[in-house]
Amino acid sequence: MAKTWVLGEHIPLHMHRRGQLLHAVSGVMRVETAASAWIVPPARALWLPPELPHSVAMRSHRIEMRTIYIDPSQCAALPGKPVLVEISGLLRELILALLEEPADYDETGRGGTVARLILTELARLQERRLDVPMPRDPRALRVARALLDDSSIDRDLDQWAHHAGASRRTLARIFRNETGLSFAEWRARLRAIDGLARLSEGASVAETATSVGYASPSAFSAMIHRTLGSPPRRLTKAAAQS
Repeated sequence: MAKTWVLGEHIPLHMHRRGQLLHAVSGVMRVETAASAWIVPPARALWLPPELPHSVAMRSHRIEMRTIYIDPSQCAALPGKPVLVEISGLLRELILALLEEPADYDETGRGGTVARLILTELARLQERRLDVPMPRDPRALRVARALLDDSSIDRDLDQWAHHAGASRRTLARIFRNETGLSFAEWRARLRAIDGLARLSEGASVAETATSVGYASPSAFSAMIHRTLGSPPRRLTKAAAQS
C-alpha cells in the first residue's frame, strides 16, 4: 500500500489481522503501542506482528508511507514483537517493485516472486534497539506523550510532576518501575532517538541539537554517544548505507 500523509495527521489506535512492515520512503513517523514508542525515519522500518494495537503520528511536512502486509501464516519466522529494523537498498527496491503489482497479484508470476524475495529479506533484517519504553500510569503517560510531541520542552522533574498531578517522588518512581529508566534517562533516550531521526532527514547536528533541547552540538553528540553507544554521524551513516 502507498499513501501520502502530512504533518500533524494521526492514525488512531487500531490493529491489523496481518503483520505489517511500516516504512516511509520520505518523512518521519511516530508509532506507539501500549508498551513502547518508536520514531521511524526513512532509513528504517517498523515490523508490527499481527493483531497488535498501535497508533501512528506524522512528524514531517510530507510522509510517503509504503506498507507491506503479510498474511499471519507467513509470519512464523518473523519476530513476535515490534522491531525497528534497517531497510537495505534491496528491500527498499523490492517494496517499490511490489507496489507496481495489483493487490491480488499472481503468486506464480512477478508479484509472487517479488513477495517471496521480500519475505527472504525480512528474515535477515537487523534489529536496532531504538524504542522508547512507555509508562502505563496515566500521570506518567501524560508527561511521556507531551515529550514525544516535543522533546525539547525544558521542564525539570518538579515542573513535570505538577503537570502530571503527582509528587516528584511518585513520578520518579513510576518512570523507574514502568520503563526501567529514571526520568532523566528516559528523556535522554527519547532525545537521542528523536535527534537521530532528524539527522536521518538531513538536518545538521547544530540544528538537531537545538530542536531536541540541547544548547550545543557537542553536548548533544555526547548524549547520543552515551545513550546509544556511537556518535550521531556514525549511526546515521550506518543507516544510510544499509
